[in-house]
Amino acid sequence: MRILGLLCMTVFAVPLPSGATAQVSVVDEGSFTITRNGAKSGRETFTIRKTGVGAADAYVANGTTDLDGRRLVPALQADADFGPIKYQLEIRRGDDVVERLKGMAGRDRFSMQVRTSKGESTREFIASDDAVLLDDDVFHQYYFVAQRAQKLGAAGGSIAVVTPQRAEQRVLSAKWAPDETLVIAGHSLSAKHLVLTDAGGGSESVWVDATGHVLKVSLDGRGLLIQRDELPH
Repeated sequence: MRILGLLCMTVFAVPLPSGATAQVSVVDEGSFTITRNGAKSGRETFTIRKTGVGAADAYVANGTTDLDGRRLVPALQADADFGPIKYQLEIRRGDDVVERLKGMAGRDRFSMQVRTSKGESTREFIASDDAVLLDDDVFHQYYFVAQRAQKLGAAGGSIAVVTPQRAEQRVLSAKWAPDETLVIAGHSLSAKHLVLTDAGGGSESVWVDATGHVLKVSLDGRGLLIQRDELPH
C-alpha cells in the first residue's frame, strides 16, 4: 500500500492535522437507519473528512454502528486514492469491550493486532496495492467503494476489498445499473445504482448521489436495508 505521512489514530477518533498548511473539509456526515426484513434494528452515525498536509491528501472516517446488540466504533485513515493506511475498530456488547483491532497496510499486506477476552494475537493477510477497506457492518465505508467504482467508469470492473474482521481480501465485481429515484427525508433525488457481486455470487446494492455520497445499501442475503436519514449536505 502507499504509505503516506501517518496521522495518530485512537479507537474513538482520528485527530486531524494541525498547523497553517493543513486543510480539513468534511466530505460527508450523517446517519443511517438500519432495518432487517422491514423492522428497525440499528443505526449508524459517521463523519468522513478530507485532510490536506502540503501535497499529501488523506481521508479520515469515523463512525458508530449499533446493530444486533453490538456497538462498532471504527476509525479509518485512507490515502488520496481511497486505499487504507491505518484502521482501528472497537466492538462492544453493553459495557464490555469484546474486541479491539488495530491494523496497518503496507507492502501488499494488511497487518493487525487483535485483542479479545482470550488474549492478543497478530494476523497478516494479502492486501493488494489497489484495495479499499470495507469492514462488516460499517456502512459509511461504502463511500470508498463507490468512489473507486466511479473511477472505473460506466463499464465498471473489479474492486479489491479488505475486510479486517474476516482477515481477508475479496474481489468484488462492480457494475452500474440504471439510475433510480430515491426518497430521503421526504425529498426525491436521482441516485446512481451500484451492484457489487462477489466470487460466490452474493450481491449487494449501493445507491449514491452524483458525488458518491452513500444514500442506501441493500444486503439482500441478510435482509438488511440501510438508508440515510437526511439528504447529504
